[in-house]
Amino acid sequence: MREFSSNELFELRNAIPVEILIQNILRVPNKTSEGVFRVLCPICNEFQTGINPNVNLVRCFRCERNFNAIDLVMENQGCGFRESVLFLKQLLGKQNKDHSCRKVQ
Repeated sequence: MREFSSNELFELRNAIPVEILIQNILRVPNKTSEGVFRVLCPICNEFQTGINPNVNLVRCFRCERNFNAIDLVMENQGCGFRESVLFLKQLLGKQNKDHSCRKVQ
């Protein structure tokens, strides 16, 4: 049996807007360029990104990767999948035990 259901993971990927996650929680370097919010890609370290709020994804156009909330925590904080999921659950008040990743306090 899986530790996290598909519905639970879907909710975690979409409950926190990625722009809020980036700016206020993970504090990933970001900027607004030509009216478009850009974030530093955790893979290629370029600002050639865009956010699609309809699907809550970050897209890097240089390395052609998509990042959801779980992916962003994993890449930015150096956490594994399980730790990232538990971290997001804690942020949403669905987990009592402290599951901070190594960078976020």
